[in-house]
Amino acid sequence: MKNLILSLILILLSCKNNENKIYKTELVLRTSLSDTTKKNNDGNRRLDKLNLPYCFKIDTLPKSNYYQTNLDTFLIHHNLKKNNLLEENKKFHKNTVDFVSDKQANYMHYPYDGKAYAFKKLIINNKITAVFYAYLFDSEMIQPRIEIQTFDNNKKNIDNLIIASTFSSECSGYRDFCINQNKIITINNYYYCSDIDAEYKNQYKFKITDNGRFIFTE
Repeated sequence: MKNLILSLILILLSCKNNENKIYKTELVLRTSLSDTTKKNNDGNRRLDKLNLPYCFKIDTLPKSNYYQTNLDTFLIHHNLKKNNLLEENKKFHKNTVDFVSDKQANYMHYPYDGKAYAFKKLIINNKITAVFYAYLFDSEMIQPRIEIQTFDNNKKNIDNLIIASTFSSECSGYRDFCINQNKIITINNYYYCSDIDAEYKNQYKFKITDNGRFIFTE
């Protein structure tokens, strides 16, 4: 009888130890999953800073057929990656009007009112931040675009500038840019239509002011 009772006690203790081991394993797994999720969320909340000077040059002869039609392909080609930051993406200010005339850059003259993705930020000062957005504009043809938009600490939009794009069709063109350490943006604009023998090559410079405005300098 004593042996039976002792056996039952040992069985109960063994079960209890197994339960503790299972609980500890589940706790470790939950903690690990929580830490991983937190890290991922923290990563999604961060927008990488852009180091100056910086140049973004359009590839006029890309190897991928998806360079112009797939935003991820376009950005990855330039060692960039869109961020799925909901807070930053929601700040995107729609319907930016381009700074050049319809005649000089017809392909840029259609405002965009869709969804855009933030991929970099530039700290102007302790009150102003510039955010770089990318999106695909789809009208007669698909064209990837990049805009720089400035915001104050209250997330209020201050100014917007379309600084890069490309497309190929009967009329083709592209725009790319460089930003120097003095926060001067140099934009190269190229547009041509072979059937009407029209070609435009222009360079524009904008200074990012301390209050977040893009001021045309030349």
